[in-house]
Amino acid sequence: MAAISDGLYQIAFTDEQLLTAMGPGPGDPLMLLPPGDGMQEWRVRSDGNSAYTIEATHAHLPLFVSYEGDPDMHELTMLLSDERAWKLLPGHEPDSFAIAVPGAPMRLGMSLLRIFPPRVALAPEYGDPYQAWTFRKAG
Repeated sequence: MAAISDGLYQIAFTDEQLLTAMGPGPGDPLMLLPPGDGMQEWRVRSDGNSAYTIEATHAHLPLFVSYEGDPDMHELTMLLSDERAWKLLPGHEPDSFAIAVPGAPMRLGMSLLRIFPPRVALAPEYGDPYQAWTFRKAG
């Protein structure tokens, strides 16, 4: 199984859309935007047991890719101060991973809300390559 090293990354859902936080505060929504808009660099850290946290790098306090409460299908994601563990499951392409909810059949994906910019939400696990995110080393 391929692994990812700790470090700074841009996390792309497609070639044109990056995981983005528009603000540096708790509760700020996560969305998909082209390169250059908002906060698009993330610190990825392993806990040493195949789980990872994804932390905003430009926030004034530690904020993580997360969601409120227990995982729920189609729940919108946001920046929160509670560290949230994710499983990174290797995708079909190099440096691609599904960002999975440990112990639940859900992945990080595009929200079903038809708004712009697209929001990021917990999506059902389909096992298709379109749920994979590409991790590009930043810097």
